[in-house]
Amino acid sequence: MLLVNLLLRVIFLAAAVVVAVLCLHVDVNIFKNDLSEDSLTEIVQECILFGIVVIHLFRARKARIARQRHILIAGFFMAMLIRELDAVFDLIHHGSWLWFALAVSLVTIAYTFRRPQRVLVQLVEYTTTPSYGLMISGLLAILIFSRLFGMSMLWHSILQDGYVRVVKNMVEEGCELFGYMLCLGASVNLFPATHRSE
Repeated sequence: MLLVNLLLRVIFLAAAVVVAVLCLHVDVNIFKNDLSEDSLTEIVQECILFGIVVIHLFRARKARIARQRHILIAGFFMAMLIRELDAVFDLIHHGSWLWFALAVSLVTIAYTFRRPQRVLVQLVEYTTTPSYGLMISGLLAILIFSRLFGMSMLWHSILQDGYVRVVKNMVEEGCELFGYMLCLGASVNLFPATHRSE
């Protein structure tokens, strides 16, 4: 049964990677857009972020022993979701997403760090779970690799006179979406929680 469970998880992650590439294909070849705010790729990223938030809030409700950790993770990804929805928040006021993200972050930190020792223990326990490596890999892909690999300067140097912004956008958004898929995989990996600490 354990082998079947592992195989199903690998199939889920493989399907997630295929979906990431498929979204890029649909945006560029079918919708003919430049991966703008209303592209399929962006919408899927936002749905994944929402899913991660819901999963961790659900786990926080079910797993009292790791509640603060799950709320902290949910709050972090909620702030990321607000950042991804910056175009929506711009309808209120340009750059207003920052204040909403800060509010979510402050409330999350205030709640989880009422008992700092407990949340630190829970975070240390998280590093021993299978989800941790996948989550860190996803975050590195989203927050560092996609930003560095998607730098305009790099793509101007590579493509020179043939520089087309959609190429840079496709690489950057594709790396980001792949990272989000890894984070989703890490979150889904919590069902069923195989560790008592989860």
